[in-house]
Amino acid sequence: MKRFIKSRGGMTGFVLLAFLILIGLAGPLLVPFRDAGRHWHDIEYWQDSPAAVPPVWVRGPWNAGKLARSGRLQGKDPVLFESEGGGGRAVWRFMLSKEAKPMRLDLILVIGGEGKRPVLVSSVGDDGAETEVARRLFEVSVGQPARLALSLDGARALTVTEYLLPGETARDSPSIVLVGQVSGLLGTDVSKRDIFTGIVLGLRWALLLGVAVSFLTVMTGIVLGISAACWGGWVDTALNRIYEFFALMPILPFLIVLSAVYKPSLWAFAGLALLFFWTKAFKPVYSMALQIREEGYIEAGKSIGAGKMRRAFVYVLPALLPYGFAVMALSVPGIIMYEAGISMLGLGDGTVVTWGQMLHDALVQGAVINRLWWWILPPGLMIALTGITFALLGRGFERVWSPDRGSRPTGAGPSRSGT
Repeated sequence: MKRFIKSRGGMTGFVLLAFLILIGLAGPLLVPFRDAGRHWHDIEYWQDSPAAVPPVWVRGPWNAGKLARSGRLQGKDPVLFESEGGGGRAVWRFMLSKEAKPMRLDLILVIGGEGKRPVLVSSVGDDGAETEVARRLFEVSVGQPARLALSLDGARALTVTEYLLPGETARDSPSIVLVGQVSGLLGTDVSKRDIFTGIVLGLRWALLLGVAVSFLTVMTGIVLGISAACWGGWVDTALNRIYEFFALMPILPFLIVLSAVYKPSLWAFAGLALLFFWTKAFKPVYSMALQIREEGYIEAGKSIGAGKMRRAFVYVLPALLPYGFAVMALSVPGIIMYEAGISMLGLGDGTVVTWGQMLHDALVQGAVINRLWWWILPPGLMIALTGITFALLGRGFERVWSPDRGSRPTGAGPSRSGT
């Protein structure tokens, strides 16, 4: 543990991993769209967002008057006016712009509630004068609000007036969706989906898939490698022939063919990865287990009647676990890269949000041609950052396992050279 703490790369990887895990766990609290995972491909869910706009931080003092920020304004308590003959009006006022010179704004008026709602929409200019923009009779129902698209030039504010019948009170307050030229921390794609939300959702899948598959594949390789070394004979021969078969088979083309023939699934990819990636740990573990089984404490255990099972998984396995942790950490980036490669080719699981799926959508929908850099860079950078994180973590575990160049693994007992 002290060697790991002294490793700058290992501690850097640990801090980055903790940061990524924190973002993944706090994802529902960070993203502006809580149900985006279930509605990623639902057009209606994203209908109020602007399409293919950059993030809000590209809006600075030099272009603040040209780029309007997207957002939502919710109406508060209305101002009520009663008529002499009964009934009256409920008026909501929305402030739209604080700029010295109001810009042209595209917005969507959302009217909720239930029943028929006669509404008058007016814009307010610099001089305070109101100009009628639209007059509509909306028929709305619960869960199905009415929407009215508006385009205003030079408006400071917007007033929404609902006419009330005698004895009728103001119902649900309307809201306004500002369709600006910038939106969110990382912008939106051409399908109006929030990129930052997709990045956070993809992070959770990347960590889950990478860590789980890496753990299973490395533990499988360790168990099979120790078994081949400690049992020997036909077990050794059979496991080495199986290893050679899977090690010599090209992984990516095989995954592409299976993904094209069968329905793509993230869990199917995990199963295929388990079938192929265990070979990365098998041969090193096999060679080290052959060395460890000749140690003095192994021979001592054998002399007092310890069977092959006990010698393999009580004596040899604990000595190889630190190496296994290093291989696990170093295997995670490769698994994430393979999934991203499959998804970029259009053969991934389209029902979940992954970084590879986001890159595929970006390439197919012309993000490169249209220079939508905010759609391409974040998924790619997150894949790189995650890979660097686990690479640094693996190097830290390697220092724990082999602090000195040329050192060889030993068990808990004394080596034969020391007896």
